[in-house]
Amino acid sequence: MTVVLGDIGGTNTRLCISKAGSKRLLNLRVFKNRNYESFYQLLDEYLVTLPKELFPEFGVFAVAGPVLEGKVRLTNLNWNISCGYLKRRFKLKKVVLVNDLFALAASIVFTGKRYCDSVKSGKKKKRLPKAFIAPGTGLGESILVSTNPLTILPTEGGHIFFAPLSKEEFEYLEFLKTKGEELSWEKAISGPAISFWYEFFWGQVIPPEKVTELAKNGDEKALRVIKKFFELLGKKASQLAFVSLPFGGIYIAGGVSQALKDFFFDPSCKKEFFRGYFLNEKMRHLLENFEINLYLNHPHPVLLGALVIAHSQKF
Repeated sequence: MTVVLGDIGGTNTRLCISKAGSKRLLNLRVFKNRNYESFYQLLDEYLVTLPKELFPEFGVFAVAGPVLEGKVRLTNLNWNISCGYLKRRFKLKKVVLVNDLFALAASIVFTGKRYCDSVKSGKKKKRLPKAFIAPGTGLGESILVSTNPLTILPTEGGHIFFAPLSKEEFEYLEFLKTKGEELSWEKAISGPAISFWYEFFWGQVIPPEKVTELAKNGDEKALRVIKKFFELLGKKASQLAFVSLPFGGIYIAGGVSQALKDFFFDPSCKKEFFRGYFLNEKMRHLLENFEINLYLNHPHPVLLGALVIAHSQKF
């Protein structure tokens, strides 16, 4: 059995193939989504490069959006994807579509904590449940409930309305309103949010990569944005903890977290993260129980999670 695996985000798509019983990701390629009108066009370009003997029979695709009845419209990209159409067009015997955070949570079945760095130890250590939060082009969250059988709760928690708790945050929401943006957590902690915060603070529009670069070089304006990001990430992690009671740990992933990885160990940013995480002093005793890990050291965890899902299927 050969399966094609996909990680389809708002900015990039990663594709590879794998064989039955294998944990290897083969023929991996990364595509810029802006260069394609549809996922079908992109997948066609990938598949025609494969040798005939490696052409897949099955597909598992993790997508940045809610999957409903085998279909998805990507949240931050004007693409629609259908299991039925994928099967017909590419002559696949079976196709599975899942949310990308569903696949991220599944990947921990193969990796364990080998690819994690500890941010905070926990007082009570259990295997499950585990909670995942991933700021990237958007903001994803999921909860791993069981590994046998594989049971994962995908969520759209990034689209919960952002709850401001200071004058500054109320004013930020008003700023988002003037731009016609969704007033959600995704617009508070994500790649685009970093640009929005910089514009809100300093009246200048620059891409998130530039803000990160400036912060790494010690620019005080950019550092203010990054510290705000960490405060809010801590607050959102605590909210996910209250919802899921993750005695198996909280796992932080995503492209923005990867770009800001060094700041997680900077004392001032770490202080802001925990200020946000422990903001609800009444429930501090509960939040102390949960370990927090950076899940950033595997290059393609979502693809690996798609492979875990493939292994769990009856193809």
